Amino acid sequence: MATNTFVLEGIVISRDALRTTPGGTAALNLTLKHESQQREGTQDVTVEIEINAVAFGEVAEALDALKPDDNVSLKGFLSRKNRFSPAPILHITQFKIVK
Repeated sequence: MATNTFVLEGIVISRDALRTTPGGTAALNLTLKHESQQREGTQDVTVEIEINAVAFGEVAEALDALKPDDNVSLKGFLSRKNRFSPAPILHITQFKIVK
């Protein structure tokens, strides 16, 4: 089985209201902004990205306390946004608030 683990720290720039899927599972969508300096070969590279993320179940309910500008570390896996869009979305399986 191939590995697909993604960890990213950043700032919540937006979030939707907690919702319930048709199957009755809690779901939360948010957008995270990440900025850092990374070493690539012999040079430092400035990295700035925004990524959409989604959480389900207990993780979504716990993330419901997040507000824009909160700094978080998210762990999960990448998948396509939906069957019609190849754009990636982070499915959050774990998180922690970073002070």
